[in-house]
Amino acid sequence: MTPQTRKELGELINSQLDDSISDDDRRRLADLLRDDREAQRYYVENCQVHSMLAWEHGVLSETPFESATSAPSPTGNQQTVKSSAQRWQLCALAATVLFLATFVWSVYQASISKKSPTQPQLTTIEPNSTSIPWSERTVFGLFSKGRGAQLLVSDLLLDLNQGDALRNGRYELSEGFAEITFDNDVEVVIESPADFEIVSDMKMVMHRGRISAIVSPAGEGFSVETPSIELTDFGTEFAVEVTPDRASEVHVFSGEVKVTPKLAREGMERLQLVSNQATRVRQTSGIPEGIDIDLDRFLRRLNETPRQDIGYEQMMNELQPVMFFQMAPTLDGVSLSDQGSNHSAGILLKDRMVQAPFKPGRIGSSLYLGGPGTGAYAKVPNYQPITTGAITVCAWVKAESRPHWAAIAKQWSIEFDEQDLPSGLGGQFHFGLHEFAGGLEVQVRDRDKNVIKLREQEPLPLGQWQHVAFVADGQQLRLYRNGQEIASTECVGLATDGPQSLGIGAKLSPDCTQPDPQNPGYWHGRIDELAIFDRALSQEELTRLYENVPH
Repeated sequence: MTPQTRKELGELINSQLDDSISDDDRRRLADLLRDDREAQRYYVENCQVHSMLAWEHGVLSETPFESATSAPSPTGNQQTVKSSAQRWQLCALAATVLFLATFVWSVYQASISKKSPTQPQLTTIEPNSTSIPWSERTVFGLFSKGRGAQLLVSDLLLDLNQGDALRNGRYELSEGFAEITFDNDVEVVIESPADFEIVSDMKMVMHRGRISAIVSPAGEGFSVETPSIELTDFGTEFAVEVTPDRASEVHVFSGEVKVTPKLAREGMERLQLVSNQATRVRQTSGIPEGIDIDLDRFLRRLNETPRQDIGYEQMMNELQPVMFFQMAPTLDGVSLSDQGSNHSAGILLKDRMVQAPFKPGRIGSSLYLGGPGTGAYAKVPNYQPITTGAITVCAWVKAESRPHWAAIAKQWSIEFDEQDLPSGLGGQFHFGLHEFAGGLEVQVRDRDKNVIKLREQEPLPLGQWQHVAFVADGQQLRLYRNGQEIASTECVGLATDGPQSLGIGAKLSPDCTQPDPQNPGYWHGRIDELAIFDRALSQEELTRLYENVPH
């Protein structure tokens, strides 16, 4: 439950208790409580508190409960204990009465609305039968792929693994990504956190979360129900997200879908969406709102390199990097696979990040880090600095903000005092954004351990994929963005000391056990195709890496 929801819920409870609540507010209160256990618990606790206050002030003193009228009057401690028990009994009873009254009113309003052709109709999500044993439920598909997925059958607290059959029931995906392949070859990728039901191989119910679907010809008519819409597919590729405020967004990548708002008035024209169209429907209005399609939000496949992007991977293989992180979601969801010659595995540390740490990338998928608010980053343990005297580091990045000293990749343990004099354990390179200004920056230590710096004066553009690189060839240090040289300066050789790990999306502390407490440099956004070479790439090679991808 978000702070905004909690505040709204508290205001609605207060207006209900002082009998000033309107019909609209009562309907909104019922909606908030219908499927949210935390909200229901918050509601009951509030009612108990109000009931306690009413009891203390004598408002409930004349209520003729049996325990207060028929039992003989005890004395001493027995009386105190009995009085307390009665008080809580009354509170719980009062809270329950209020709680049930809200739902009875909701059901009554729904029945009234069905009778009136002039009122919008609010259909409800079909309840799942939890009384049928798991083994006796109908199988509709397979948990075909998982990437760090923790998939649970909610009512049975049953953990599932990749390859398990999926039956009708309610599921919770608390971590990673899960791909479902239904018996009719409909493929659905679900991103955590998500709460959903499988009704059949032709219908899913989304309570929260994000899915993308590729619908086979046999699955035409596949439907997705959310708190605010019913979607019917006509053989297409689309995505649906249920946002925290229970609004629904639909994005159609190809083909056609029909969207029916649950609050649609009888006779209202249904919305037909075709390729590259999108809409948002709020639970409280039912009126579709046109929005721009977002091709970059939903992870639509769990394999790293689609056919149209395989050229970049081939080009990288030709250039032979020593480290190459394509940022594909791995099976455990917390490791990063190195496709370079070193085969150095990376480790993802999510800390407070709730979202799945992968999103669509410039090629395939990318590592997504949530910035200082989440403290998420990755590191490569036992990193060996380049010893050839020449180095190239390049990556695709898409920043959402420019945190202080945001890091792309750093093998660095240097701090500067007020006189700009360096100290610390050393390091080979520091590649990221400059301080608060946010321009692309590189710092390298030469063979005499002098710090050599280059940076772009303009801030790195936000929300756009940028190809970034630096090259030290033994004589010069050069900084590049989108295949163009930004700046260069003299830099003879490279130092080979420093911390024993490489930080990705953060600068590490000297012992490499955590981000640097003084300048953690958390990255906010996406990092993709990070590569390190033990030689200097030419500008022509960097230009090819920038240009030979779909734009």
